[in-house]
Amino acid sequence: MNQRHASPHVQIFLSAVTSEFRSYRDAFRKTLERPNLTAKVQEDFIASGQTTLLKLDDYIQMCDAVIHIAGDATGCVAGAPAVADLKARYTDLGERLPALRGVLDADPPVLSYTQWEAYLAVYHRKKLFICHPKPVAPRDQGYVHDAQQQAQQQEHLKRLQKLGRYPEIHFDGRDELTIELLRSALQEVLPPAVRHRPVRLPDPPLGSLFKGRDDWMAKLHESFLTEKQGRALAIVGKALHGLGGVGKTRLAVEYAWRYADSYSALLMVTADSLENLRRNLAALAGSDVLDLPEGDAPEEDIRRTAVLRWLQEHPGWLLILDNVDSPEAAEAVEEMLSCIPGGSVLVTSRRSQWSAAFEPMELDVLAVEDAARFLLERTARGRRRLPSDPADAEALARELDGLALALEQAGAYIARQRSSLSEYLAAWRSHDQAVQEWYDPQLMKYPRSVAMTWQTTMEQLGVTEVALLRLLAWFAPDPIPRFLLEDDVTETILRDAVKLPCPGERQPKRRSPVARSALTALADYNMVRWDAEEQSTSLHRVMQEVLRNQMPGAERREWVVLALRWLDHVAPDSPGDVRTWPRWNPLRPHVAAVVGQADELAISEPTSTLMNRLAVLLFHKALHSEAEPLMRRALAIDEQSFGPEHPDVAIALNNLAQLLQATNRLGEAEPLMRRALAIDEQSFGPEHPKVAIRLNNLASLLQDTNRLVEAEPLKRRALAIDEQSFGPEHPDVAIDLNNLAQLLQATNRLGEAEPLMRRVVEIMERSFGAGHPNVAVALNNLAQLLQATNRLGEAEPLSRRQLIIFIRFAERTGHEHPNFRTALSNYIEVLKQMGTSESEIGRRISTLLKEHDLGWE
Repeated sequence: MNQRHASPHVQIFLSAVTSEFRSYRDAFRKTLERPNLTAKVQEDFIASGQTTLLKLDDYIQMCDAVIHIAGDATGCVAGAPAVADLKARYTDLGERLPALRGVLDADPPVLSYTQWEAYLAVYHRKKLFICHPKPVAPRDQGYVHDAQQQAQQQEHLKRLQKLGRYPEIHFDGRDELTIELLRSALQEVLPPAVRHRPVRLPDPPLGSLFKGRDDWMAKLHESFLTEKQGRALAIVGKALHGLGGVGKTRLAVEYAWRYADSYSALLMVTADSLENLRRNLAALAGSDVLDLPEGDAPEEDIRRTAVLRWLQEHPGWLLILDNVDSPEAAEAVEEMLSCIPGGSVLVTSRRSQWSAAFEPMELDVLAVEDAARFLLERTARGRRRLPSDPADAEALARELDGLALALEQAGAYIARQRSSLSEYLAAWRSHDQAVQEWYDPQLMKYPRSVAMTWQTTMEQLGVTEVALLRLLAWFAPDPIPRFLLEDDVTETILRDAVKLPCPGERQPKRRSPVARSALTALADYNMVRWDAEEQSTSLHRVMQEVLRNQMPGAERREWVVLALRWLDHVAPDSPGDVRTWPRWNPLRPHVAAVVGQADELAISEPTSTLMNRLAVLLFHKALHSEAEPLMRRALAIDEQSFGPEHPDVAIALNNLAQLLQATNRLGEAEPLMRRALAIDEQSFGPEHPKVAIRLNNLASLLQDTNRLVEAEPLKRRALAIDEQSFGPEHPDVAIDLNNLAQLLQATNRLGEAEPLMRRVVEIMERSFGAGHPNVAVALNNLAQLLQATNRLGEAEPLSRRQLIIFIRFAERTGHEHPNFRTALSNYIEVLKQMGTSESEIGRRISTLLKEHDLGWE
């Protein structure tokens, strides 16, 4: 065993009433134990020949400091003979301690041993540390409150104040007493091994580069303090969990530095495996950290046991166990906690599930503004500056979605390469693997690059979990609805996905049976975010980018085809029907993302079908600028795949023509509609319902161009086809009747139009229910006809009813129906024509909206 450097021997006296604060005193005595330090207490001086008071005096004369814990109890009073011996030894007690003159003149002087210990420290000019409990500080079990003793102690403290000695340390428990003493002027007395707070942290604080976590760290500290109250020697455990690369380790280190004064030691060990946990704990025994006598022992078990014993005996420490990701390490950490009371344990982990011994605290990504500020400051000394830097920093922050590792990698790369923020942004958006995989450990202070940070977790997962993860990589970074993952086809898709090859040398080692268990496992490792309240799942966009880029080109097609099949099965077939919108709305960004990826890979089917459905949804939501490029691309794919005369081409032509009509490009729309009609007549025959759809659409366009004579026979033909095909009460027949009625109204044949419109309302109510938006549209049309014939009293209740239907639709779905604003305008116009004042109109509209708690203006 190596010879350790010798240091001066230090002697301390600990003064406390044993019934009140014995455990406090003894806990701190254990903290001080060193070969070169002696800490004595009153019980060490039981009289044997010489009186206890004189023995105490002998030691206090030699010691370096007296720690006086002064609570409410006085303890035993020193006997008259003992005081007489002391007065005989020091005839100048009254002169040196003038605050005691009145007490010394009493017969006998009423002072307790603990009070004398403080006065002797003053007499011998020793360093005296007076510690006073806060009101909440718990007393030891044997303590009994005595009002007389409490009053005597208050007088004792007043006498010490007259002698210029005041309570400098206030404590609410054993841990705080230890911590406050170790960071007080007592450090000037203690030997180096005790004087210096043991610190083992991997990096210094980041300073101003550490962005966006102040509130989070304050919350963590408050949580530690709250749990410690009333649990002086209990372990307080927090499990800081989150996605790999989100910044858990860095936050733990920054927390330790920021709140260092709250802890007697700052210790951190890497615990990514059971072996590393054990080895790194044992390493704390060395001379550079705890400096334990066993620090040079060759046996790891001896050193680790010594560290655990030190933790038991020295309360008030913070121990960070970093990267506790493996099941074996997590189990060992849980077991270890029962052996080391008296401190705070902060675990960082990708695992979200922990026992009740740990409070789980999930760390999320940085806010965009904080991430942008980090990028600008991190690259200030190296980047090529451009006027667009602030905007580029914000765009890059959004692209990297606040992932701490990705932001640090970007900042280090830009500074190292002397490039600009815009150049890095362009490289990232172009899926440049060289940028994703770039890594410099010296510059980044991270153990791996973005491209590799999730590899160790992937190796813990089963083949089904990995397959699900790789499928979801092609989706948008938006929340993924749970109904998608629980659909009947999901199991089939996953079984096919498991058969596909996975990039990387190592294959996952477990097989999960079903999608639900796969999702649970991914959430347990924070590879996905599972929002139980919103019933959704999401992946971080950087993880999706990395997973996609790790797939070779040939395999990429197979994964995208599976994602297409999955969405094609789940996405409703009738996106124009508002009843499908609650299902379509959360699917919409994912369908857009997957069909976009599929089109880049030249996958035609079911890309065009799904693309068309999405475009129709956007069209019915009046999002024309988003719908048009999808419609044009779907048409091009179908023409190339099936030829120009295929029925699927007719569908794509019809959809695009309707959009062109809705955006007042009628000249472009008409030839597309005529071409679609010709294709369907050739494919299905002149009496097919599909032909009726084309006839109706063309007639509508002709009506919009005021060619009513041409439009009418087409509408009547469409009505006849659908009545023959479906019967007189079918919703498609109602659509035909409505179209014809609109034309009749336009040609001032209101008497012919009205019964058709009333029939439309009846069919729609029977088919969809009285509260369906299709009924509202029919009611609106009928109300406008009545309005045109000056029957405002009949029109007003119909117009009000259709408005209420749209209000209830928004209340039920959380989305405003595209026809709501038109319905509102129509209702207001009816009221105006009835002579209703503007104030009364406002009151009625406000009442309708407030009844349904929508809060619209």
